[in-house]
Amino acid sequence: MLEKLSQPESLADRAYLEIKQAIIQGKFMPGELLPEEAVASMLGISRTPIRKAVAKLHYEGLVELENGKVARVARITEKDLQHFMSLRQHLETFAAEQAVPYVTESFIHQLQQLMVAQKQAIADANWDQFIDIDFRFHQAIAVITENQKLAEFIGQINNNLHRYLTLSGTLSQSAHEAYEEHLVIIDSLQRRDAAKAKEAMFNHLQHVHFRSLLKTDASENATDKQDAKS
Repeated sequence: MLEKLSQPESLADRAYLEIKQAIIQGKFMPGELLPEEAVASMLGISRTPIRKAVAKLHYEGLVELENGKVARVARITEKDLQHFMSLRQHLETFAAEQAVPYVTESFIHQLQQLMVAQKQAIADANWDQFIDIDFRFHQAIAVITENQKLAEFIGQINNNLHRYLTLSGTLSQSAHEAYEEHLVIIDSLQRRDAAKAKEAMFNHLQHVHFRSLLKTDASENATDKQDAKS
């Protein structure tokens, strides 16, 4: 499930990225226990960097700690989804508007290249790749605003939402629509039209929210199944 790690990068940082990716991709299910010893064995490292990685994931809301020690993949509820969607809509429409003064041709090219890769991911039905590119697209817009806290908050929210979308099984039906909506956002940014960029992002996130409601109970069912195993 996880690949063994080696030096010289910080093992805690690499463990964090590997575990985070596994959670977002649904390889570790909501409610699933993350025993330090077992995860350390999967990655081929000691338990100390695992402990540090889990602490960071707990801070980001992807991991729950029971009694401050036992780590478990955070569950996703319908209420959580509604809260994340609401926050995302407020923050990302603001980010799209704020990004306009910082837009350059190289930035537009960066977004367009992401869309080339995302279109290929759709053609290949590679939904892990699609989600990764989706995260990078939205994060790029947040980062270019030069508002570090805004980018951090958006990143944390989208980590949780992308995990839900992976578990929902709706991507094969919704991916092309999301891709087309991304193109509208890019066009608005390229025109340096802040109002249109904000509107395009708002419409996109409204549609994402609507599409997610088609299978709101998917992740809860996954959580129930995992709880039954625990």
